[in-house]
Amino acid sequence: MAMSFKGYALIGLTGAIGLAASAGVPTYAQEKGAIKIGLMLPYKGVYAVPAESIDRGFQIALEEYGGKINGRRIEIIRADDELTPGVGVQRFNKFVQSDKVDLVAGVVGSNVGIAVSELADKNKMPMVFVNAFADEITGKFCSPYIARTSFSANGFEYASGRYWASKGIKTAVTMGPDYSAGRAFIGGFKRGFEDNGGKVIEEIWTPFQKTKDYSAALTQAANSGAQIIYAFYAGAEAIQVVKQHADFGLRSKIPFIGDHWVYDEALWPALGDLALNAQHVATHYPGIETEVNQKFVKAYNAKYKQDPDVSAALGYDNGKAMLTLETLGGEMPEDRAKFISTMRDLTFDSPRGKIKFNAQNSALLEKVYVVEIVKGPDGKMQRKPLDQFSGAGDLPGCTKSF
Repeated sequence: MAMSFKGYALIGLTGAIGLAASAGVPTYAQEKGAIKIGLMLPYKGVYAVPAESIDRGFQIALEEYGGKINGRRIEIIRADDELTPGVGVQRFNKFVQSDKVDLVAGVVGSNVGIAVSELADKNKMPMVFVNAFADEITGKFCSPYIARTSFSANGFEYASGRYWASKGIKTAVTMGPDYSAGRAFIGGFKRGFEDNGGKVIEEIWTPFQKTKDYSAALTQAANSGAQIIYAFYAGAEAIQVVKQHADFGLRSKIPFIGDHWVYDEALWPALGDLALNAQHVATHYPGIETEVNQKFVKAYNAKYKQDPDVSAALGYDNGKAMLTLETLGGEMPEDRAKFISTMRDLTFDSPRGKIKFNAQNSALLEKVYVVEIVKGPDGKMQRKPLDQFSGAGDLPGCTKSF
C-alpha cells in the first residue's frame, strides 16, 4: 500500500521526531547506536561544486529530522569517490566492511554509479543514488537494493528533446563529455528530438575531465548549419565551454541551450553576464511557488546565505529518502531490500514537485521547467519561468522481478 507524506509533515520538526519515537517505538530503540549513512560524492575535481551543493542539501534534509530518526542519531560518513569507478569501489567496500553503514547514499558520476551498482546488489546493501542518471542503473543493472531519488537520463532529456522540437527547432548539433552520463543525456535528447520531427545533424564528444579548449568543437558546431547547440556539461567544464562559446562570438549565431547544469546557479559568479538571457530546462529552481520549496529555500538561505541550486535540491531529496527509516521504526530490516521496496511505495512532495517511484525504483519527473536567466528588480540574476512539461519514462531493460 502506498503511503503519502504531504510536505513531509510527519517529520518537519525536531520535537515531532521525539514525540513519534516515544509514542511509537519501545524505549530501548532510543538507546541503540547511531544510524550510519555512507555519503559518497566527488568532493574534489570537475564536479566539486555540484558535490558541495548536494552535501548541503542533504544536511538541510537531515536537520528537519533534528539529526535523529526515532530517537537514533544519524551519523554521516563521507567519502570522496574522485569520480573514478575504481576509487568508488574501494570507498563502497570500506563503507560495508569497515564502517558498517546501514545504507549508502550520494554518487554523482554515472560511471561510478554503474560500478557500485553491482557491489550493492552483491552485498545486499541499500544504495540510494542522488544523481547517477545513466539509464543502465535502472535498466541493465537494476536491483532490489538500488534506488534513485533523482531521475533517469531518458526521463529528463527525452522530454526536453520533445519540447524543443515542438517549438519549431528543426535542427540541432549536440555537445557533451564522452562518458556514460554524457552519452545517456545526449542520447535521451536525440531520441526525443528526432521522434518528434527534429534532426540532430552532428554529435560532438569531448574527452571527459581532460578538455580545456573547446574551440575545435565549437567551430564544428557553428559550421554545422544547425539552429541550436544542445549540450550537457556541468561544473568546471560548463564554465569553460559557455565562456568559450561567447568568446568566439557565437551567442548571436547559434544559441547554446542545455539543461540546468550548464547554467547552474552555483556557476553564476564565474559566468557573470554570460548567463543572462540563456534559456534551459530545469527540474528545480528557487522561484517555484510551493510551500515545500519555499520552506527549503528559506532554510538553505539561512544556513548558507545563498539560494540553492539544482544539485542542492537533489541532495535534499536524497536526504529525505531517509524518511523510509522512520516508517520502518528506525530500524534497518534484516532483509535490507525491504528498505528499498518501502521507499518505492512512498509518495511525497519535494521542492521540485511530487516524487513517486516506478517499478525499477527510479523516481519520476512530475514536472520539467523551461526558464530564462534574467536580472530581477534588485539587479541580481534570477530565473524567469517560461513553460513546463512532464518528464518521460525510463528506458526498458530491467529483466529482474522485484
